[in-house]
Amino acid sequence: MILMTAAACTGGGGDTDSETAGESSTTDGAEARAVELRFAAVVGAQPFACGSTYGGVGSPTTTIAATDFRLYVHDVALVGGGVRYPLTLDQNQWQLEDVALLDFEDASGACMGTAEMNTKITGTIPAGVSVDAVEFTLGLPTAKNHLDSATAASPLNLAAMFWSWTSGYKYLKVDVVEQTNGLPFFFHLGASLCSEDGAGGYSCMWNHLVTPRIEGFDVDADSLVVDLAAMFAGTDLTTPNEMMTDPVPGCMSGVMDPQCPAPFGALGLTIGSDVTAPGSQVVFRRQAE
Repeated sequence: MILMTAAACTGGGGDTDSETAGESSTTDGAEARAVELRFAAVVGAQPFACGSTYGGVGSPTTTIAATDFRLYVHDVALVGGGVRYPLTLDQNQWQLEDVALLDFEDASGACMGTAEMNTKITGTIPAGVSVDAVEFTLGLPTAKNHLDSATAASPLNLAAMFWSWTSGYKYLKVDVVEQTNGLPFFFHLGASLCSEDGAGGYSCMWNHLVTPRIEGFDVDADSLVVDLAAMFAGTDLTTPNEMMTDPVPGCMSGVMDPQCPAPFGALGLTIGSDVTAPGSQVVFRRQAE
C-alpha cells in the first residue's frame, strides 16, 4: 500500500485569470509552467496490461505474461536550446523530493503488486522556455538508495521494491512468465556489490545508473513509451537457468549473472560497470499522441 506523505504543492501570488496556458505563480512571484510527463507501458505494438499475454518476445521469440512492472526515476529535466531545466516535482504519494515511482501494474490477473497505478510525473519548470528533449535517470540517487523501506516515506516504502540483502532498492522490477514452459524470469535492476562503509552508510562498487535522453520531445503532445519487448529483445526467456551457478531465474544485477548482459544493454548499461551508453538504449522512446 502506498501511503500519502505530502500534499501536492500549490502556487500563490496570482489570480485565476493570470494562470493561463499551463502557467501559475509560485510563492516567490516567479512564473512557473505546470508539466505532466505521460508514460505508456507497451510490449512491442501492444499496450501493457496485467492478465494479457504477448507473443514474439525474446530471442528465441516466445510468449510472455507479466506479474510486475514498476520503476523509479530521479533527476527529471526538460531541455531546450541546449539548456537543462530540472523539473521541480509535485510532492505526493508517487513523488518524493526528486524521485518518482512509475507503476504500470494493477494487481489484477497474475500481477502481484498494488491496485494503485501511476503513469505520469508532474511538476513545474520556468515559464516561457522552449522544450525539445526530456531526460531522467533510471534508478535512485545514492543518498536515497539505502533507506529503511519500513520507515521511509512513500514512494520509498514498498518492500517489494527493496532488496534486504543489498540494503538497496530495485530501480526497475519487471517479472514475467514464459508461457510455453511456465518459466519465470525476474529482471531486477539495481546497484551491485553494496556494503556498509563504516560510517553508518553504504557504498556500492557499481551503481548501474543511466540517464536516457529523448530528443524531439513535445511536452504538450508526446508521451514516453517504456517497451518490454525492446528490453527483452536479446534475452533467452525459454531456457531454464543453471541452478548450481545461477539460483534465481532472470537477472538480479549480479555482475556474473549470465542473464544480465542482454537486458542491461537494451537500457544502455553494462553489467558490472558504471560506463553507460544512454544514447544506445532502446527501451524508452517518444510517442506522439
